[in-house]
This record gives sequence, structure tokens and C-alpha cells, in this order.
Amino acid sequence: MKHLKNSKWTAMKKIKNWRHYEVINIFKKEKKVEMFSVCKKKIRIEVSFKDLKNQMKWQSGWVEIVD
Repeated sequence: MKHLKNSKWTAMKKIKNWRHYEVINIFKKEKKVEMFSVCKKKIRIEVSFKDLKNQMKWQSGWVEIVD
């Protein structure tokens, strides 16, 4: 799980109007991570490990997606 710390992710669908997020906290017991929006750092979300593995929801790294 340490590899998730500070990792960068792209949401396939915008979440709170943003796509690019970075992991700041890992909650092993709850099996989820806390992320913040790279463009607006006050926006924070929690995402399950299961959702991060779903490539229909998240891609590792910052990927450009044109709507």
C-alpha cells in the first residue's frame, strides 16, 4: 500500500468538476484512500481500493481526456 502514497490518478468521469487527483492518506482498515484535486487542493474525496483498480473509473497517472 505504500506505493499509493502521493500517487497520481485520473478520474474517467469528473468528480466535483475535476479529473486529476493525488493520494494523501491511505486507510488500510477501511480499504480506501483520501485524495485531493491537483487543481483545487481544498477538494478532497475518498476512494475505495476496489474503485481505483477499476479502469473504467480511474487511470493511474495524469491522463488527458477530451470530452
